[in-house]
Amino acid sequence: MDFEAYATGVVELVNRPLDSVDAIKELLSDRGWSQRRVEPDDVEVLQGVRARLAEVVENSVNNDEKAVVANLNSLLTAHPIRPQISGHDARSWHLHVADDGASAVEVLVSEALFGLALVVTEVGATRLGRCSAPGCGRAYLDTSHNRSRRYCSGRCATRVNVAAHRKRLKSTNRANG
Repeated sequence: MDFEAYATGVVELVNRPLDSVDAIKELLSDRGWSQRRVEPDDVEVLQGVRARLAEVVENSVNNDEKAVVANLNSLLTAHPIRPQISGHDARSWHLHVADDGASAVEVLVSEALFGLALVVTEVGATRLGRCSAPGCGRAYLDTSHNRSRRYCSGRCATRVNVAAHRKRLKSTNRANG
């Protein structure tokens, strides 16, 4: 089980405008069984969680570890994780973070909160950030050893690096020209 991928769910929830049943189903596109369980009421629930997770990201960006932990604990209280062991034989046992009766949104939220709780306890409470690329600002999770991540994606990093390279070339050409 990849708990870091669960924590990345926080980033997905914060970065996506999950304002409709269709948007939630799109997020669950690789989980056909979950798509069928999305209900109209899930939109409001997910919007509330999304807003609270955005606060956690901002707390992390501001290096406010106590606020990250307090907000995460509050979310864990509001959305309790109900783990169950699942599998088909002795070699496939694995952990699910929501019971079989959980809604699709409960599963998403449980995975994200459980993953983030593990990241906080393993590598620190200020590992969520906002992309440094001009005009972006999307959230990201930094699990690098030296806390060096600054961009939400390789695309943003490349865009910034190419722009900086072009600016240096232009300066060099002016100086030599």
